[in-house]
Amino acid sequence: MNISDIIRQAREGLGLTQEDLAERLEVSRQAVSKWELGASVPSTENLALLEEVLGVSFPAPEETTLSEQEPVTEGKAPFWNRKRVVLLVLGVLVVLALLANVMFMLLVGGTGDTRTDAPRPSEPYISGVYFFNEDAGELQHDLQAGAGWYLFAPDSRVYLLVTFEDGTENTVSAVSLFLTPTGTETLEYREQIAVQAAGEGRDFALFAWDIPEELTAHLEIVLECGGGDRVTETLGVATPYPETPEKAETLTIPGRVLLFMDEPYSVLRASGAPDEEIVWTSSDPAVVEVSDIGALFPVSPGAAAVTAEWNGQTAECQVEVFTGTEPTDVPGVSKVVR
Repeated sequence: MNISDIIRQAREGLGLTQEDLAERLEVSRQAVSKWELGASVPSTENLALLEEVLGVSFPAPEETTLSEQEPVTEGKAPFWNRKRVVLLVLGVLVVLALLANVMFMLLVGGTGDTRTDAPRPSEPYISGVYFFNEDAGELQHDLQAGAGWYLFAPDSRVYLLVTFEDGTENTVSAVSLFLTPTGTETLEYREQIAVQAAGEGRDFALFAWDIPEELTAHLEIVLECGGGDRVTETLGVATPYPETPEKAETLTIPGRVLLFMDEPYSVLRASGAPDEEIVWTSSDPAVVEVSDIGALFPVSPGAAAVTAEWNGQTAECQVEVFTGTEPTDVPGVSKVVR
């Protein structure tokens, strides 16, 4: 007799459930279930505890191959492993790089090599365009929408900061925002959504923009300059496409199963749900027991309902247990010819 049969028969002989035995051994119920199914073999320590609790003896260790042994649980890994050391070194290098950049900027500023000393262009230009959320977090281009495009959450508010420089021959009098839906590309659908006056040494404009529920358009940022001249920069702006809801999975198990007392066990196969997340229960454990992995163990002739539950779904299987091994008088089942 192998180890799995010895464990199951001894447990049943003592009137213990798999959960009772698991509590005495301080292991999980799944571990006991796998031992009784032969899916794994207890470690040497657990074998000794099983002999003491169940009052049985198991085959000598040399009769069990090394491949059947449970993996030995290693001790707790040291905190300073190789991965942590590498991450620490990388973090230190990043901090040093930032400090070096700050020192460089301070040194450059100290030498008087600043933008105020550089020659100003003859015409105004846009020096920067920045988007921020309501928490002052800067929003970046989104690769999901494509290069040069910004994605905004529907029905949210963003802040647009435009910085610019006056030219030696012309100055900026106002900053305007225009929106043109993509696909139209005509002045008929072009809409001015904001304008802000400039001048008196001011070199920026800040706009609050409420994003509509659906948006896919080109945003034009226009510097209105003296003499009717304009400087324009165009960006792509959009809200994400609505995600297609995934089709919900349906939990399914066989509707009826016949068991015979001489059979050691039978496993119910479930579909539509992860095996490790299904919760199994038997309406009458005195007729049939069910393990955490859906294994059925006949206990006595009779009928019981085995239920599988997952993600709010329930599936039921009617299990009938008969004596013997051949269904000679089972309704709806033909005799097995051996």
